[in-house]
Amino acid sequence: MAQFFDLHSHMLCGVDDGAKTPEEMFAMLEAAYEDGVRAICLTPHYSPYLFGDTLKSSAKSFAVLREYVARNHPDMRLFLGHELGYHHGCLHALGDGTCRTIAGTRYVLMDFPETVDFFELRNAVSQLQREGYFVILAHTERYRCLFGKLSWIQEFVETGGVVQVNASSVNAGWGKACAGQAKKLIRKGLVHLISSDAHNMTSRPPQMSVCMGFLQKHCDPQTVRDLTWNHACRIVRDEVI
Repeated sequence: MAQFFDLHSHMLCGVDDGAKTPEEMFAMLEAAYEDGVRAICLTPHYSPYLFGDTLKSSAKSFAVLREYVARNHPDMRLFLGHELGYHHGCLHALGDGTCRTIAGTRYVLMDFPETVDFFELRNAVSQLQREGYFVILAHTERYRCLFGKLSWIQEFVETGGVVQVNASSVNAGWGKACAGQAKKLIRKGLVHLISSDAHNMTSRPPQMSVCMGFLQKHCDPQTVRDLTWNHACRIVRDEVI
C-alpha cells in the first residue's frame, strides 16, 4: 500500500467547519489510516470573521487526537498548522503567533474565496513572500481567476510558491472545471502537493488514494512519491522544495 502525507486537513473537532465531535475526529483518523495516510498536518481555518480565534481550541483538540494516535497508531505522525483565510491584517496574525505556519516553519497554507479577483490574490501572495514566507496556495484548482493563468502559476512556482491540489478534485469532486484545472496543473508539472482537505466522513472524507489512478498514469513514480509524501516531509522540516 502507498503511504501518504496529508498536509491539509480539517480533522480537529470543534474548531471550524471540520469534524464536530471527538467521535467524528477519530473516525476520520481511522479512515485516513486505512487509506494509507501515515502523516497528517492538521490545518484548521484561521478566519476570525467566520470561526473566531482558533488558536487555543485547535491546540486542545490536537492534544486529544495526539493521545488517541499514540494509543492506537504509533506509526502515525501528526503536525499542527493553520489554513490562513486571507484578510486585511493577516500578516499581523502570523507575526504574533495567532495564526500558525505549517509546523512552525516558514510555510503558510493560504486560502482565498473561489471568486477572488486575480490581482487581489497576486498582491496578497507577493506581500507574504516579501515578508519571507513560503506560500502554499491551498486547492489552487478552485480559483476561477487562475483558469488560463498558467504563466502566473509558473512564475509563482519559480519564486518559491507551492501549489497544492485536492485529491478529490482530480475525480471531479469539485466539478468538471476544477477537475480539468487540477489535471492540467499536474500534467504541466506545476503541482507540489496532493492533499485531502478533509472536513467530514460524508461529503469531504479524508481520502488521498482516490487520485492515484490518474497520478500513476500521467506521472513517473518519483513524481507521484514527491506529490504524496516527499514534498510534505520537506515542508515540515522547513526545507526548500
